Amino acid sequence: MTAVPDDWPYADEATDCAACGSDDHRFVAVDTLGLVWGAAMQGGLAPTEIGDYGGTLRFRCCRDCWTDGVDALDEATTLLADDAGRRADSFELDDRKVVAAAKLRAERVAVDTLRGLDFRSDPEREHVRAQDRAVETVLQSWFEE
Repeated sequence: MTAVPDDWPYADEATDCAACGSDDHRFVAVDTLGLVWGAAMQGGLAPTEIGDYGGTLRFRCCRDCWTDGVDALDEATTLLADDAGRRADSFELDDRKVVAAAKLRAERVAVDTLRGLDFRSDPEREHVRAQDRAVETVLQSWFEE
């Protein structure tokens, strides 16, 4: 695994509830949310701040917060609607997932996997970055509404 940059806001380990900070031992652990979707969290990195990385985020959630809406992130790899197109110009967000992600604080969320995109060609990296810019735009629009 690639080392997480020191200036990123994420925790070294997901130990407390990412929503309320509770250290209750009754929790759910989720590790499927994609790195770029951390932008929906409080204090998370915008997709354009990630640089040439890809990966997933891991967080814990107490039972109360889980049943209070964070469960919308169960097995979510993105915040897109399940039937949304995957073209960079047609992102449709799943409102429940975005609301759930917005309840989480980045400093309580850990990076689960991190990989550099240096194995990709320049056109492939530019395609990924273009999608990241589109994600950032759609998230900004969602939160401005």
